[in-house]
Amino acid sequence: MSSPTHENRIISPYNPRTKITKPFAGFAAPTSNTTFAPNQFFDACLPYYSRGVVRLVAYLIRKTLGWCDTQGNPQEEQISVSYRELITKAGISRDMIRQALNEAVAGHFIECVHEGRANAIGKVGQSACYQLRWDATPEYRKKPSDFRGFFEAQGNRTDIPNEFFDVIIPNEPLSVIKAVGAVIRFSIGFQAKHGRRRQQVALSYKEIERYARIGSPMDLSKALRTALEKNYLVRLEPGVFSHRSDERKPAIYALRWAADWHGQKNIAAPEVSETRSSHGRKIEAAGQSEIRSSIQTKPENETNKQQVAPKAKATELLKGAGFGTKVAAKLAEHVSLETIERQIEWLKDRAPSRNRLGLLRKALEQDWSEPMKVGMSQLVGKPGYVFAQHFYAAFAGNHAEPVNEPSPRDCEAAEMFLHRLVAVNADVSASEAGRALGKLAREQRNPFPSLQLGLRQLGDRLFVRVKVEREQSAREAQELERQANVKTLAPDYGGFLRGEEQRLQTGQPDDYAGFLAHRSAERETIIRSNSVWSRSPRWLELFDSEPRRLSDLQCFFQLPNFEQWQATHNSTPQS
Repeated sequence: MSSPTHENRIISPYNPRTKITKPFAGFAAPTSNTTFAPNQFFDACLPYYSRGVVRLVAYLIRKTLGWCDTQGNPQEEQISVSYRELITKAGISRDMIRQALNEAVAGHFIECVHEGRANAIGKVGQSACYQLRWDATPEYRKKPSDFRGFFEAQGNRTDIPNEFFDVIIPNEPLSVIKAVGAVIRFSIGFQAKHGRRRQQVALSYKEIERYARIGSPMDLSKALRTALEKNYLVRLEPGVFSHRSDERKPAIYALRWAADWHGQKNIAAPEVSETRSSHGRKIEAAGQSEIRSSIQTKPENETNKQQVAPKAKATELLKGAGFGTKVAAKLAEHVSLETIERQIEWLKDRAPSRNRLGLLRKALEQDWSEPMKVGMSQLVGKPGYVFAQHFYAAFAGNHAEPVNEPSPRDCEAAEMFLHRLVAVNADVSASEAGRALGKLAREQRNPFPSLQLGLRQLGDRLFVRVKVEREQSAREAQELERQANVKTLAPDYGGFLRGEEQRLQTGQPDDYAGFLAHRSAERETIIRSNSVWSRSPRWLELFDSEPRRLSDLQCFFQLPNFEQWQATHNSTPQS
C-alpha cells in the first residue's frame, strides 16, 4: 500500500452521531481537511433524494475519496458496510437502511459488489460491500432521470471541508443539509473566471429554495436560521425586498470558517446580528441581483403608526380576494403585504380548479414560490403529461379520451416515475401505466385524486407489477420462440434420428434387434392391460408410427435429445 499523505493522517475532532457538547467553531482551513467530492452529489443527489440516501451516499464519498494515496487514488474503492456502522457513523436509522440502499442503487449513485450475510450455524456473517458508481461517458449529468454514475473524467469536483460530511450531514435535518450544501455549491463549488473559487455568494431565498428543492419558504427560513445559529453559515449582508427593481438585493452568505485560519477571519459586521467574513472582494452571482428575496428589512426605529397602513391595505386586498373580515385580519397580522400582493397576483397562474381561497391561504401561509409558466405546447404529448392525464381519467372512471389538464408538478413527478418503469420494461405505455395507477388509487378504501400522493403510496406496487409482467412476458416469449424453433427444426432432427437408426441397423444389428424386441414386448403388455385407450385402433396407429419409433429409439440408445442435438448441430443457438 502506498504511504499515506497528509490527508490520511488527519484525525477529525468530531465524532458523527454523538452529541456535540461545544459550539461548532467553523470549518477548518480548506488546505488539507477536505474530501475531493463530485459536484454531482450536490446537483443530482442532495436536492432530489431522501435524508437516508443523502447520508448513505455522502458516507461512501467520505470513506472512498477522503482517504487517498500519494497518487490521488482512493485507498478503498469497495467499502464493506455493516448496519451498525450506517447507524452510528452515517446517521441512518435501522428501519430506513434497506430503503436507502435500494434507492441509492436505483439512482445509480452506488452499486453492490456483494450482498451481506447474517450469522448462521456453521457460517460466519459477512457485511455487504458497496462502491460508488462511476460514469465513463464525457457528459456531465445533473438530472436524476439521466444520471448513470458520478462523472469519471477530470474536473467537476470540489474540495469540500470534511466537517460537512462528518458533522452536518450525519446530525442535521435534510433542510439544513440542503441549505448549507447550496451555499457550498454556489460559492466554493463554483469555479469563476480565471479558475478562482468564490468564497461568498449572493443568494436569495428563491434561489436556494429552487436549487435545494426545499418544501416551503418557512422550512427554508428555519433551516437558514439553524445554520446561522450553529455557526455553519454566516450572513454577510441581509437581503432587501422592494417593489422597485433597483432597490432589491439578495442576501450574501458564506461558510463560517474557523477563526485560526489566517487567510480568512471573521469580523463582526456593524449593525448586523450575524457576523461578517472578510473573504476578500465580494463576488456576486451573475444575473442574480434582480432576483426577489423573501428577506425583509425594516429600520429599527419604525413606529407602530408606520405599520398600520400596510396591514390595513393587506386586509383590504385579502377581503377583495374573497376572505372574510376576521380571516383577512388574521392573515394580515402574520403575512407581509409584499407576500400577499404577489401570491394574489400568482393565483391566476396556479389555475385552482376548486377551493380557490383554500389554495390561496395555503400559498400565503407557506409563501409558495412562483408557479411554473409552462405553455400547453411544451407539455402536450410529453410522456409525463400523458401519464398524468390518464391517471386522472382512470380515477374519475373516464374510459374515453382524457379531458383534464394536469399541473406541471404532476407532469414532472410522472416523468421521473416513468423513467424508472422504462428501466424495467422498455415497452411500457405512458397512457396504460397512468390508467393502472389511477385505477389503483380509485380502488383504495379512501380514494385520493392526487397523482403525487398516488406515486408515493402506490408507485412501488405498480413498479413491481410492471416488472413481474415484463419477466412473465419474457418467459412466454422465450417459450414461444422455443416452440417455433422446435417446429422449424423438427424435420431436420427426424432426419438425424433416421440416420442413427440406419447406422445401428448396419453397425450394431444385435443391439437394434434388442430395441425392436423391447418395443414389441411393451406393445403386448399394454394390449394385455385391457384398458380403454389401449384397445383403440388409433392408439396402435400412433404407437406404430415413425415419430413414436424414433422417439423410443432416442430413449433406448440415449441419443441426443432435441436441445442437445440443436446445440451441437445447429449454428443458431436456442434463446
